[in-house]
This record gives sequence, structure tokens and C-alpha cells, in this order.
Amino acid sequence: MARLSEEVGELAREVNHYYGEKPKKATEQEKTVEEELGDIIFVLSCFANSLDIDLSEAFDIAINKIETRDKDRWTRKDNHN
Repeated sequence: MARLSEEVGELAREVNHYYGEKPKKATEQEKTVEEELGDIIFVLSCFANSLDIDLSEAFDIAINKIETRDKDRWTRKDNHN
């Protein structure tokens, strides 16, 4: 959990640099939101594996909740190319 929290903090920092009010200092290492999301997926996968949790199944459960219980909670965005 500590490692996952650390990675989420790093993602928050990157998001703040790119989209928020705190630009990166010249001395700070260049990272991307994509890289931080990848780190989170890796740590989350390791965590789930250590608990014998099938992430595909967990994701399906979450999507089912979103599509049923929370279906009116989110605004759907249609992508028009």
C-alpha cells in the first residue's frame, strides 16, 4: 500500500506540473503522466498478485457497477473523429 500511495503521489505531481499551477523546476527529472500511470498499473498488479486477486475479474466488477448502479452518475463522452 505504501508503494501504491507513493506512485499515486507521483502521478498527482505530474498532473499538477502539466495541468495545474505548479510548473516543473529546471532541476526536476522529466517524467510523464503516461509513465506514472504505467508505474501504478505495475504496482497494482503486484499487489493484486500477492493477494491472489484476478485484476480482470475485479475490473469487470467495477465496470458492471459503473454501468448499473452508477450509470447516471457519469457524463458519457462520444468520440467523433
